[in-house]
Amino acid sequence: MNDDGHMKTVSVEKETSRHHPTTYTRWFRIVLKAVVPLLILGVGIAGASYISNTGPKAGKRQPVKTETLVQVEILHQSSERVVVPAMGTVTAARVIALKACVSGEIIALHPEFIEGGFLKQGAHILQIDPEDYKLAVKEKQSQVTNAIYELKLEMGHQEVAQREWELLNGQNPTSAQDGELALRKPHLEKAQANLAAAEAELAQAELDLKRTVIHAPFNAIVRTKNVDLGSHVSVNDQLADLVGTDEYWIKVSIPVDRLKWISIPRMTGDTDSKVRIICGNDSEPYERTGTVFKLLSDLETEGRMARVLVSVKDPLGLKTPKTKRLPLLIGQYVRVEIQGRKLKNVFRIPRTALRDNQKVWIRGDDGKLDIREVDIVWRDTHTVLVKDGLKDGEALIVSDLAIPVDGMNVRIAQPSGDVSKSVTEQSQPEKLSKR
Repeated sequence: MNDDGHMKTVSVEKETSRHHPTTYTRWFRIVLKAVVPLLILGVGIAGASYISNTGPKAGKRQPVKTETLVQVEILHQSSERVVVPAMGTVTAARVIALKACVSGEIIALHPEFIEGGFLKQGAHILQIDPEDYKLAVKEKQSQVTNAIYELKLEMGHQEVAQREWELLNGQNPTSAQDGELALRKPHLEKAQANLAAAEAELAQAELDLKRTVIHAPFNAIVRTKNVDLGSHVSVNDQLADLVGTDEYWIKVSIPVDRLKWISIPRMTGDTDSKVRIICGNDSEPYERTGTVFKLLSDLETEGRMARVLVSVKDPLGLKTPKTKRLPLLIGQYVRVEIQGRKLKNVFRIPRTALRDNQKVWIRGDDGKLDIREVDIVWRDTHTVLVKDGLKDGEALIVSDLAIPVDGMNVRIAQPSGDVSKSVTEQSQPEKLSKR
């Protein structure tokens, strides 16, 4: 048993040694688990340090100074004339309704007596049959001859009556009435009156004969024609409408507060304002010139605007036929620019350079933006005249800025130009964007 028992114990110990490692092995595994992560971490730190020390390094730079590019124009102080823009309608300066003064049949017409025809002053427009009036003249001439005859006879009777009165009456006193009857004074007065009446009737007959020819009272164009060859007309029948061609008027409407800028003559011969008239469309405009000569006494019913009359000489170009300018037409709607008062020591700037209705942008000598408020004395569609707030030679910024900040750095994008030249170019008749 002992022998068997001893052998059984040895077998159990061997079996236990196969399934349970020794203490050394356990400690080795623990150390290995702790060292490997530390080793990996050390290798990573070493690699990162190597890359950091051997890689390229970014150097420090000074902050870049940002500048906004702008376009400028150099300001120049000068004397400028105010120009008042407006719109107007062409009207006739002289227009008449031509009427007949005698009745009869029309037997002749002027070749230009048609609608749109031109008639010179004194031209024979039409002829009314004069035969009846010639006969009337002859009849009145006969009556004048008879009246002269009767007067001469009466003058003879006057001499006979005078001698008879002296022989019969002598120095005896008589009444004034008896003396007049005896000397035939009433007979003489009647004969003289008959002669005067006959001469007046002859003059009327000759005037009627003269009126059978209708003359043009002035240089005119035929607007409408109401009769033709063979027509029978009566006294006061309308023959045609004539419009004078020597002068047209343009009725211009302007705000009342702008009248102070315009020179309007109170009487003929006074100084007046010159006017530039732009006709046609924007693609093919043509110009005429005129003068302001009258201010109408009432305002427009709708717009409450003042109205002035502008005179345009030779509106149809008849006196200068070689020119190719188009004529003005009655009822045509035109643009006008009235030259007003002259202002001294002002700055003319483009309307587009005006900011917030009262401010401008100036590039200072230090290259910074100066937002400045100015004193505006005149403004129109294209230009603005500034009296105070600017200096000669300063750079006016004419380009737009997205976010303008007073004191920001700005740089000129192109060489400085003359503001007056730029404004002149913008003043040409073209459409500009409104700010």
